[in-house]
Amino acid sequence: MNKYSGLWFHYDNDISIYWNRSHTFNVWNNGKEVNCFTVMESMTPEQAEEQADAWLEYELEEEKLRHADDMEFQFESPDLFKM
Repeated sequence: MNKYSGLWFHYDNDISIYWNRSHTFNVWNNGKEVNCFTVMESMTPEQAEEQADAWLEYELEEEKLRHADDMEFQFESPDLFKM
């Protein structure tokens, strides 16, 4: 299978996910591969797009939570309130 026979799913912020029509999804951002994941089941193109959407939604939510934890930690720091 050649590397251009898969499907691309495009998202905001220059994020794309390439599905090789087998089990592997490669995640791209700004023209660079930044991650990958696998789904070990047979899929139609529609099911693959649902998997890609769900994976990206989960990752973006996790990123928000990581940043929220950082912000919470900053506000709990007693040094922030010293003058």
